[in-house]
Parts: sequence; C-alpha cells; structure tokens
Amino acid sequence: MKTLKILDWPSQRFFSETHPFHKWRRELRESGIQLEFYTDHTSSKLRNADFLLIHSRYFINGWQDIYKRSPENEYELLLFLSGLKKTVGKLIWFDAADSSGSSDFPIIDFVDIFLKKQMLKDKRYYTEKDTENDLRIWLNNRKLKTEITEFKPCPKDQLHKVKLGWNIGLNDYRYFGYKMGRLSNYLSYYLYPTRFSKVEKERPFDLTFRGSIHRGKDLKNTVSYQRNTILHLFDNLNMNIASGPNVSKFRYWREMRKTKLSISPFGWGEICYRDFETFIAGAILIKPSMEHLDTYPQLFIPQETYIPLRWDMEDLEETLDFVTAQYPYYKQIAENGQERYRSAINDGDSFIQSILQILN
Repeated sequence: MKTLKILDWPSQRFFSETHPFHKWRRELRESGIQLEFYTDHTSSKLRNADFLLIHSRYFINGWQDIYKRSPENEYELLLFLSGLKKTVGKLIWFDAADSSGSSDFPIIDFVDIFLKKQMLKDKRYYTEKDTENDLRIWLNNRKLKTEITEFKPCPKDQLHKVKLGWNIGLNDYRYFGYKMGRLSNYLSYYLYPTRFSKVEKERPFDLTFRGSIHRGKDLKNTVSYQRNTILHLFDNLNMNIASGPNVSKFRYWREMRKTKLSISPFGWGEICYRDFETFIAGAILIKPSMEHLDTYPQLFIPQETYIPLRWDMEDLEETLDFVTAQYPYYKQIAENGQERYRSAINDGDSFIQSILQILN
C-alpha cells in the first residue's frame, strides 16, 4: 500500500479539483493508494509519504497570486518545497491555474512532477523565451490587446516533468443548497446523482449566456475579449436569448435546461464550469476551438461534442444563425456531449489509471 498525501486548497476543499479523490477513494485504496488530506502546510504529518500532491492554490494568498508574488515569498516557498522533497518519494505540484499556460515554472526544479489541468499539445511553447508570447496562447496576435501576460519559461531540462492531470469536468456539479454543499465530497452519487436534462425536452430559449461587458483597460479587459464580443453581438441577433447580469443559481440552471445553445468563451482559461453545465443541461456547446490542448477527461471533439469557433470570434454570428436554423440536425452534438460527459464522470477506473500512470 502506497500513501498519497494531498495538501488541499483550504477555502475550497469542499468544492475543488480534489473532488474525484474523495469520490473514488475506496477504489483508489483497492488499487493500492491510501489517501490522506491536509490543509495546513506546517503539519509534520505531511512528511514521510510515498507521494505528496500540493494544490497550487493553497498559496493563493501569497506566491500563487502573481500580484502578491515577491522574492521573499518565493524564497520561502522554495525552501518549503526543498525540505519536503527530502522526505517524500515524489513531490507533485498541481498547477490549478485556469489556462493551459503557467506562471509556476519557477518552482519546477524543486518538484518531481508538475501537473496541468489542461496542457498544450506543443509543449515547446512552455520553454520559449519570446517576450511577445502571452501566458494565454489564444491572446497572441490580437490587435485589441491592452497588455501581455508574460511568463518565466520552463527550463528545457525540466520539461519532462510537465504532465497531464485532470480538469474541472470531474468537479461536483450536482445542485446543492448553501449548507449542503459542504457535503459534496461525502454524499453518495447513488443517493444523490447528477441530474441530466434530456436533449429532446422543450427548449424555448435559442441561446443563453449571462454576464456583463468589462469596459476597463486592464488585464481583465484582455481576457474578457471573447465574452465582450458575445455580449456586444446580442443586440443584432433575432433570437430568444436569456442574458443579462448574474442571477440565482436556481434560475441559472432553469435557463440552462431550457436553452438550445450555450456559448462558453475562454476567459482566464480555456475550460469553464459552463462547459460541463451545458452537457448536463442538454444544450449544444459552442466555444472557441480547443484543438491546441490535451486535457482529461477529453470531452471536446469538434463537430461531435461541441461546435468550435475561431479564437477571434469572427465567425460567431454566422455560426449562431446557422446552428439555430438547423437545430434539429445539430442537436445530436448535444446528445454526444452529454453522453460522453456522463460516461466520464462515472468512469472511476479511467481516473484511477490516470493517477497510477502519473505516480509511476
């Protein structure tokens, strides 16, 4: 029996990317992996493990926040990692950043494995020193960009440590009330399963997308480019659209389950909660092309489980008009996406095999 200890993100430990470890804890044990969870990096119990996985956002109030990053807190983190590395078999850094890019490469020399939720197919991008390269690859060469997010490249001799982990598709998307949400990691899926909506149900909305236009001239404006483009377009569309500012979770799900199409643009990252909520709701997922990255579970197959858009969104209006007009034909994509997602979240064996492959 090998021990995998996890230093989790304290404030989100009930809702974070570690959920599948709780969900399939018994099966992991049957496969020879004993799990232990921690939320205090000073605990002496973290040491002497076969494997120690650190959720990067444990340090969100310090080094992990690029606006709070400093030589002092970087030195403290590296000292912490170097000390741990001497006491564990393998030290694993789970980069929980939203995008396929990373600002965490300064620590890669101090860990054995560097996991990404979604990883560029061409990993050479991580090692390039071109100062014009944006951390978010889809923002390169965009004329309206206000600023670039640079990143320290990965040393070429450390690139082999960058491996594919798992994405937020394996988070818990069951509907919980506020207090009940704390039971997420412990409430059986047999007793409280994910509630999927049939694609064939009546769908009075052509499209749903809620949000507001960001009008600033900062980084948030840059990463909001695709979202802003969508919202600006709505006035020109002759469709029944559920849009506007954020609403209650109950109303949000009600609208999602009544819409034909759901748009999910990139933001801070490529993959969004809305992607999986769309699969659950039985709508057709429309989002910018995902062909540049690897991710697990792999649910993004163009023209099969989602309809891809150009990164610059130049084909957005044409795509929405065409798919809406041909909805009876295209709703098979919603069926495919929902079935593939349903299969993924019930496939504990696949998750366990992916973890065993990482650890080995």
